[in-house]
Amino acid sequence: MPLTPSQRNQIASYKIQIENYRKDLQRLKDEKKRKSEYYSNMIKNTKDANNKRTYRQSKISAMASIANQIDYKKRDIERVKGYIKSIRG
Repeated sequence: MPLTPSQRNQIASYKIQIENYRKDLQRLKDEKKRKSEYYSNMIKNTKDANNKRTYRQSKISAMASIANQIDYKKRDIERVKGYIKSIRG
Protein backbone atom coordinates (compact mmCIF):
# COMPACT_ATOMS: atom_id res chain seq x y z
CA MET A 1 0.00 0.00 0.00
CA PRO A 2 1.47 3.37 -0.97
CA LEU A 3 2.21 5.92 1.70
CA THR A 4 -0.04 8.92 2.11
CA PRO A 5 1.46 12.41 1.85
CA SER A 6 1.03 12.77 5.60
CA GLN A 7 3.02 9.59 6.21
CA ARG A 8 5.73 10.75 3.80
CA ASN A 9 5.98 14.06 5.66
CA GLN A 10 6.21 12.23 8.97
CA ILE A 11 9.00 9.99 7.65
CA ALA A 12 10.86 13.01 6.27
CA SER A 13 10.57 14.68 9.66
CA TYR A 14 11.91 11.57 11.38
CA LYS A 15 14.84 11.40 8.95
CA ILE A 16 15.71 15.00 9.83
CA GLN A 17 15.61 14.03 13.52
CA ILE A 18 17.96 11.12 12.86
CA GLU A 19 20.37 13.40 11.02
CA ASN A 20 20.33 15.84 13.95
CA TYR A 21 21.02 12.98 16.38
CA ARG A 22 23.96 11.89 14.23
CA LYS A 23 25.37 15.41 14.30
CA ASP A 24 24.99 15.39 18.08
CA LEU A 25 26.80 12.05 18.20
CA GLN A 26 29.71 13.44 16.21
CA ARG A 27 29.85 16.51 18.45
CA LEU A 28 29.92 14.27 21.53
CA LYS A 29 32.68 12.10 20.07
CA ASP A 30 34.74 15.21 19.32
CA GLU A 31 34.11 16.53 22.82
CA LYS A 32 35.17 13.19 24.31
CA LYS A 33 38.41 13.25 22.35
CA ARG A 34 39.11 16.87 23.30
CA LYS A 35 38.46 16.29 27.01
CA SER A 36 40.52 13.12 27.00
CA GLU A 37 43.48 15.00 25.53
CA TYR A 38 42.98 17.85 28.01
CA TYR A 39 43.00 15.57 31.05
CA SER A 40 45.89 13.50 29.68
CA ASN A 41 47.97 16.65 29.33
CA MET A 42 47.01 17.81 32.81
CA ILE A 43 48.00 14.44 34.29
CA LYS A 44 51.24 14.36 32.36
CA ASN A 45 52.26 17.91 33.22
CA THR A 46 51.65 17.90 36.96
CA LYS A 47 54.13 16.67 39.53
CA ASP A 48 51.82 16.52 42.53
CA ALA A 49 50.40 13.03 43.14
CA ASN A 50 47.19 14.41 44.62
CA ASN A 51 46.57 16.53 41.54
CA LYS A 52 47.26 13.54 39.30
CA ARG A 53 44.73 11.48 41.23
CA THR A 54 42.16 14.27 41.02
CA TYR A 55 42.70 14.69 37.27
CA ARG A 56 42.40 10.95 36.73
CA GLN A 57 39.12 10.82 38.64
CA SER A 58 37.84 13.84 36.74
CA LYS A 59 38.80 12.24 33.44
CA ILE A 60 37.04 8.99 34.34
CA SER A 61 33.94 10.89 35.36
CA ALA A 62 33.91 13.06 32.24
CA MET A 63 34.44 10.08 29.91
CA ALA A 64 31.65 8.11 31.59
CA SER A 65 29.28 11.05 31.32
CA ILE A 66 29.97 11.54 27.63
CA ALA A 67 29.70 7.78 26.99
CA ASN A 68 26.25 7.80 28.60
CA GLN A 69 25.19 10.71 26.41
CA ILE A 70 26.44 8.86 23.32
CA ASP A 71 24.47 5.75 24.29
CA TYR A 72 21.36 7.86 24.84
CA LYS A 73 21.67 9.42 21.37
CA LYS A 74 22.13 5.96 19.81
CA ARG A 75 18.97 4.76 21.55
CA ASP A 76 17.13 7.83 20.24
CA ILE A 77 18.21 7.00 16.69
CA GLU A 78 17.00 3.41 17.05
CA ARG A 79 13.71 4.60 18.52
CA VAL A 80 13.07 6.96 15.59
CA LYS A 81 14.03 4.24 13.10
CA GLY A 82 11.37 2.09 14.77
CA TYR A 83 8.81 4.85 14.23
CA ILE A 84 9.69 4.95 10.53
CA LYS A 85 9.42 1.17 10.27
CA SER A 86 6.00 1.20 11.94
CA ILE A 87 4.73 3.86 9.52
CA ARG A 88 5.89 1.86 6.53
CA GLY A 89 4.16 -1.17 7.98
